[in-house]
Amino acid sequence: MKLFPLILIGFGAIIIAFPEFLSFLIGGFFIFIGMNMLFLSAAFGKKRSQDGESYVKFWNYKIFR
Repeated sequence: MKLFPLILIGFGAIIIAFPEFLSFLIGGFFIFIGMNMLFLSAAFGKKRSQDGESYVKFWNYKIFR
């Protein structure tokens, strides 16, 4: 057998034996998604230029509001 199906079978057995482990995985997933959203909003958030124009800058492009 290949390695990946064996890993999935083992993971399924762990979930059946210890269902509370699944709650930690789901909680960690939501924390990971929330942190990514926070960091992306900080990176691409509202930035004002020096001359007062409101725009979002992606690389060399400016998208004016």
